[in-house]
Amino acid sequence: MKTGKNVLNSGHHINPPGCVNSQSFGSRLREERDRLGLSQTQFAEVGGVARTTQHIYETDIRSPDVAYLEKLRGIGVDVSYLVSGSRQVAAGSDKLMVSGLALLNIYRIVDEFCVDEDGEPLPLEIRARFFQLLCASLKDKSSQDQSLDSLRDELRRLTGT
Repeated sequence: MKTGKNVLNSGHHINPPGCVNSQSFGSRLREERDRLGLSQTQFAEVGGVARTTQHIYETDIRSPDVAYLEKLRGIGVDVSYLVSGSRQVAAGSDKLMVSGLALLNIYRIVDEFCVDEDGEPLPLEIRARFFQLLCASLKDKSSQDQSLDSLRDELRRLTGT
């Protein structure tokens, strides 16, 4: 059974630049569940996982996959907040505002590229660095909803591959 941590497992509190919340991913996930007034069982059902898996996510033992996050986004969960620790800011703000879709795409890219030759996830520190580099690259882009292909290209540029 794979137990490798991924970039969302923020037990080390590694967050994208500009993050204003040092809570762990699991704490933010529980906060969003509470904000929506759902039990662990209800939230797990929405995400397509067992209640025990939901508990594992909320205690930072393991992090969810992108499909789970997409399902939660469908009921109004602030995926940007879950991933980065920053709530969406009002239009016109000078803060970096990365959309939930862009963060999901970045997460997909990290999952796709940050593996060793056996397909096992690279160490958390390396995965987090790639995540941070991709998030930082959005500061210079006019579109915050970059496509998967453009993010893949950005990662290749950053890594020189």
